[in-house]
Formats: sequence, C-alpha cells, structure tokens
Amino acid sequence: MKIIRINAIWCGGCIVMHKVWKQIEEDYPNIEMIEYDYDMDEEEVKKYEVGNILPVAIFYKDNQEVARLNGEKTKEEIEDIIKKWN
Repeated sequence: MKIIRINAIWCGGCIVMHKVWKQIEEDYPNIEMIEYDYDMDEEEVKKYEVGNILPVAIFYKDNQEVARLNGEKTKEEIEDIIKKWN
C-alpha cells in the first residue's frame, strides 16, 4: 500500500493531522508514505486533482487509487481504510 499526502504550511487542518500521520507511520512501517506540499510541489499536486480542501490523503493498492480522504480525520478513520486495503 502507498499513501500520497498533500498538505500546505498555511493549512490549519494539515498541522492538526501531522501528529496523527506520525502515529500512522510508526504503526504501519510497511506502508509507503509520500508527502507533497500544495504550493511547493504544484506540478506534482496537479496530477492528483485535489481541489481546495486540505489535507488530502490518497490511498493506493497495486497502483490503483482505492480511497481518498479530504480534511481532518481521526486515526481510526485512516486505520479503517488501511485495514480494508492493506
């Protein structure tokens, strides 16, 4: 499984989610995590059609998008997707 995360330094929800994602990374070391900055990685971010609601997390299994989360989420909501697809 791979998770693409898109954040921005000006995004309050992104700051809140940082601690949750750090816990996810520690609990699931086998998942590849890729993080992009909404402003700094503009060309890469365009590929994912993320819209205006940040943060965004896009979950991939076998290079296919299987789920997408927008905005602040709980660790449990993220883990539900991981358990379903990992």
